[in-house]
Amino acid sequence: TRRRRRIRACVLDETYYRQTHRIQKYAVKMMKKNKNRRVVFSSDFHGNLNMLETFLSYSVNDLDGDYIILGGDIGPRGESAGDKETVEYHHGEMMKQKRWFQEQFCGLVEKYFPHRGEEEKQKRKRKLFIVLGNSDWQVNEAVLKQKFSFPLENDSVKVCSGLGDVFVEDECVEFVFTALVVASNHRKKDWERKDVDAENVPEKNQRAGFISRYNEEREEYEVEKYAGVNDACTRPTIAKTLAALQPKMAPLENSSCLTKVWVNHGPPFDTIGDLTHRNERVGSKALRNFIAERMPDITLHGHIHESVKEHGNEAFTSRIKNTLVASSGNDFMSDVCHGIFFETNDIAGTVSRFEVKVKESNSTY
Repeated sequence: TRRRRRIRACVLDETYYRQTHRIQKYAVKMMKKNKNRRVVFSSDFHGNLNMLETFLSYSVNDLDGDYIILGGDIGPRGESAGDKETVEYHHGEMMKQKRWFQEQFCGLVEKYFPHRGEEEKQKRKRKLFIVLGNSDWQVNEAVLKQKFSFPLENDSVKVCSGLGDVFVEDECVEFVFTALVVASNHRKKDWERKDVDAENVPEKNQRAGFISRYNEEREEYEVEKYAGVNDACTRPTIAKTLAALQPKMAPLENSSCLTKVWVNHGPPFDTIGDLTHRNERVGSKALRNFIAERMPDITLHGHIHESVKEHGNEAFTSRIKNTLVASSGNDFMSDVCHGIFFETNDIAGTVSRFEVKVKESNSTY
């Protein structure tokens, strides 16, 4: 009799567990459905204001986006004549890019994301997220943060740290932002990092370059020479930088009600976004490993303009385990702007890569 009672109790416990689990899964599903958000992403504008305005206008007015993301390489590259191996040349290019952000980019952003009054803040909030890329001097991050927080904070614009920002929006989406790229032969080195400690960087990517900084004592923006990725002054690797973000993220066992969206300017290794026209894979292995470990719902990337094209333009996504990896494949020299759109309650069913004709603008900002 006792044995029968124990068996019956176990059956009831198992039935209760299964019912409770189904209820919890249903509650999470309904919570996500009730907090559906429309996300729009693109990158690699390289100072093309017409393309930038086309993207912002299309994201706001046509796609009705809730979260709109500029994923890096926003400002002009800088192609003036001069000795590109000198600090003086790059300081001049950095100051020109800084003025572009202050005088042109910020005005364009505020056209679509203006300051909101107290009454407007009670209404639906649309937000723009900005993270820089390897072609954007790092000092411009502070320039943008100051611009959108002083004298009045613009709560519709979030300037994210390229070294890592983690935050939850509307209690339904966890965003992770980084601007990191692996070592390359580019001259700007602000966002470049060695991938992992054991990595042997190819000689062609060990090229010396330049980094920017703000000298607080002299109150001046400066550029200094960076000796190269294998030098003793090497900064923390991509692997270590990503690992440092883990304490800021929601624990894996408690994050099922959150849609997890990661944005890094550079793509993970051997995915849709890291194939160059030289048929080389240039993505980050550390980022790929971190995605496989944490399994966000979707990751968004730019950096390699031609990668989607190199895959035949037939796909713009790939997978790392259960994570969808998407590349905008946007080319600032094209007459069309490409970007990614999806809804958070059904990413796989709604994700798409859009193409919109770049419109000429007569606006001044």
